[in-house]
Amino acid sequence: MLHFRLTEGPVSGDWVQSQVAGDDSGCTILFLGTVRNHGHGNDVTHLDYEAYSGMVESEVKKIAEEVSAHHEVLRFALEHSFGRVPVGCCSVALAIASAHRKAGFSASIEFMDALKERVPIWKKECYPDGSSWLGKGS
Repeated sequence: MLHFRLTEGPVSGDWVQSQVAGDDSGCTILFLGTVRNHGHGNDVTHLDYEAYSGMVESEVKKIAEEVSAHHEVLRFALEHSFGRVPVGCCSVALAIASAHRKAGFSASIEFMDALKERVPIWKKECYPDGSSWLGKGS
């Protein structure tokens, strides 16, 4: 089962964690992608995200189905930012509930790799003297 939402500005991880909670899981993986203060040799002030919301959720659902076929996952929850996210804040939160840790850790890596490669969310790194679009990726 997948829970998903796009949120303007930073996310915290609380919502995703609450969505996968259950007494049937022995493992909950929480991944928080945070904005670094540097990138590509520049000081970063913030990131700006744009999303093609009409396609984001359907592609995220496909990824969850594919990852579930490879790993024994009980539930997924993903919250991703759009708009401005300052340095030090979280732009993507993924929570995965599984019976055992190996499945949870493996599923989280596969899920995030697919998210960065396939989901139509774009980020722009903003610097004190300009900015640079980096294409898809969280």
